[in-house]
Amino acid sequence: MAKRITSSLSIGNILEIIRDEARITVPHAQEACLLVLDPDALHYTRPLHCAVYKNRINCQLCKRGREAINGALEQPLAFHCTFRQNGTGSSLSEAGGQAICEAAFPIFGGKKPLGVLDVIVKEGHSLNQRDITLLKDLADLATNAIINARNHWKMTQEKLTIDRILGHLKPFVPETVQRIVEKDPFDPSLAKRDMDVSVLFLDIAGYTKISESLSRDKLDFIIEKYFSSFLDVIYNRQGDINETAGDGLMVIFNGEARENARNACRAALDIRLRIRDINSELKGRFEPVVVNMGINSGVALVGMTRFHGAAGTRTTYTATGPVTNLAARIASAAIEGDILVGTETAARVKGELPLYDRGPMLFKNVREEVHVYSLIRSQ
Repeated sequence: MAKRITSSLSIGNILEIIRDEARITVPHAQEACLLVLDPDALHYTRPLHCAVYKNRINCQLCKRGREAINGALEQPLAFHCTFRQNGTGSSLSEAGGQAICEAAFPIFGGKKPLGVLDVIVKEGHSLNQRDITLLKDLADLATNAIINARNHWKMTQEKLTIDRILGHLKPFVPETVQRIVEKDPFDPSLAKRDMDVSVLFLDIAGYTKISESLSRDKLDFIIEKYFSSFLDVIYNRQGDINETAGDGLMVIFNGEARENARNACRAALDIRLRIRDINSELKGRFEPVVVNMGINSGVALVGMTRFHGAAGTRTTYTATGPVTNLAARIASAAIEGDILVGTETAARVKGELPLYDRGPMLFKNVREEVHVYSLIRSQ
C-alpha cells in the first residue's frame, strides 16, 4: 500500500487506496467508506466514488448523519463505535467487552472536521483490538494525505494571490529594481552607488492650461495616449522610467558612457516623432501637444532613497546628485518642443547625432554657466 500511495500524485487515488485497504485489512468488513466532509475539498481533490454503489459519490447519500459518524466528528481525539447488542454508540474505552459492529475514525485538521473513515462489519462478526489499531493507522494516513493536500492547495492560493499583487505592483516598480530583485531575490543589491548615467526629463508644455480646458476623462485619455506611446521607445532604448508626474517623466539610462548618452538622445528623438504622429492622428479633436525635454550625463548616486515619517517609510529607487538636478534644469529651459542636452551629453554623441548650439545658460542653484545644445534645428 505504501508503494501504491507514494507512486501516486493524485490525492483522490490515494484516499481510495486507503479506503480499499481498510476492507482488505478487515476481511470481515461489509463496508469501508471514506467520507471527505471538508467543504473546500472540491478545490484539492475529486469526489470519491462509493465502494459499494458506483453511482454514488463520497458516500454522502447513505452515510452522513449516522450516529457513529456524528459521534466521531464530535470527538477529534478518539473514534466512535456502535455495538451489536443494543445499537448504541460509544468510545472504545466504554465498550466493556461488547461486540463492535461499526467504528468511525475522525479526520481533523486542527479543530476543523475534514472527514471520517467508517467501517461496518458483517453480521456475526465484530472488530477486535487489532482491527481497531490497523484502522486507526489507516485513518492517520488519510488524515495526513488530506491535510497535506489541503495545505498544498492553500499554498498555491497564497502564491496566486501574491502573484496577482505583484502583477499589480510591477508597473510601479522601475525595471532596474525588478532586474536586481530577480537576480538575487534574497539579498538584492539596492544600496546607493556611483553609476554613469544619462538622465532624461520630459514634460508637457502648458499642462495646467490643458487640464483646465479638458474634462477629467479627456485629460486622462490624452496623458495615457501620449505616455503609453513613449514606453516602448524608452524600453527599446534601454531606459528605465524612474519617476512620473501628471505632466512628466524622469528616465534613467545606464551602461557604458557613450552608449547611455546615445540611447537617451535617440529615445528623445523617437518620442518627438511619436508626438508628431499622435498630434496628426488627433487633429481636429484635440489641440496638438508639445513636450519639452532635457538630457544630462555623468556620474550620479543611484540606488534606494528612503523617506521616514510618522506614517511610515517611503522608498524610491532613483539617481540623485548634480547630474540629475542639472538634467531637470535643462529640461525646464526647453521651449516649443525643444530637446536640450548638457555639455557632457553633447560631447558623448558628437559626430553621431546632429547638435545645434544654444549657447551658455545660467540655471538656478548652478554656479557656472552651462553650454547647452539641442538635438533639433531652431524652429
